[in-house]
Amino acid sequence: MKPYSKDFIIKEVQEYNSFINEYSLGHYCIKKENSKGIKLQGYMYENTIEYDLPIIQLLRDNKSLMRLTPKEIESSYQAIKFAKGKVGVVGLGLGYVVDKIAKKNKVEQVIVYEISEEVIELYKKNFGENDKVTIIHGDAFKASSETFDFFYVDIYEYKLDLRVVEDYKIFNKLHDIQEYSFWGMEHFLLSCNYEEILWVYIPENWIEMSKKLYISLNTSGYIRNYEQLDENKVTKTLMEFKKILNSDMEI
Repeated sequence: MKPYSKDFIIKEVQEYNSFINEYSLGHYCIKKENSKGIKLQGYMYENTIEYDLPIIQLLRDNKSLMRLTPKEIESSYQAIKFAKGKVGVVGLGLGYVVDKIAKKNKVEQVIVYEISEEVIELYKKNFGENDKVTIIHGDAFKASSETFDFFYVDIYEYKLDLRVVEDYKIFNKLHDIQEYSFWGMEHFLLSCNYEEILWVYIPENWIEMSKKLYISLNTSGYIRNYEQLDENKVTKTLMEFKKILNSDMEI
């Protein structure tokens, strides 16, 4: 059932409320607001449960970029679970995902690419220095080449678009990556038409991550409120991935 357990969500939010404080720096700020009366979306389903929790959010010019909500925790769960060895992360955000990954015994090093110096400083104010974590300030698409056991791109602001395909191509050309994933991958894969996805070579870790999350969603009962992604967007994205993934197949 985990990560779709209410007790697990409450525990995570409360724990990170003790780490993350409200700060303002330049165009960015971290704020907390009580979730009572606010509809908090889940990952891949419409949430009907009300939470009474202090919700942390990162804003830029008063626009919310991310919040530590059920959706954020549930959607990052498999990426955190699969992270191992040397890990690359694009997008620092509030620092939740990076901190969870760095705490894993199977993870030796985390290299984070973040374009905003203010976001980096906010992270350091809350989490301080970590010997496992190296933060590179700059454009992730122009970084020096590295070798990664796991690579996670978390810059899509809870939306699916064709950027995920282009970014996959760029990062896999730039780096030597054993396993790659991106935010929303499971929802994308589970929204694909069976007859279309049948002819696409899907990376093994994508299949395994999606399978595990689907089982958790089903066990929790939230599958009854499952929300499919837009069919046209999913098909277009899959067909673009097909050009790359099928060309990588070993013959």
